[in-house]
Amino acid sequence: KGDKMELKLVTLDNKIKTQNLEEFLKNIKRDNFYYFHRETSYKDVQDLKDELVKNGYGVYLKEVKYSLEESGYMYELHIL
Repeated sequence: KGDKMELKLVTLDNKIKTQNLEEFLKNIKRDNFYYFHRETSYKDVQDLKDELVKNGYGVYLKEVKYSLEESGYMYELHIL
């Protein structure tokens, strides 16, 4: 399941970095925000959230609109 997950993170320089679940979990830090490109499936983002909660993290997930266009959004994940 985690190997099949394709998480497309948006980096600070607006590039897209693709990782699977295992790669992402290796590098997470508490009290940080992570942004995922809209091409990351909602199911994958929800599965990631569930996995983090299962591992004892507090997690907030929301959709962030950054333009009026329908495609102008990304997912914001705040890990506590």
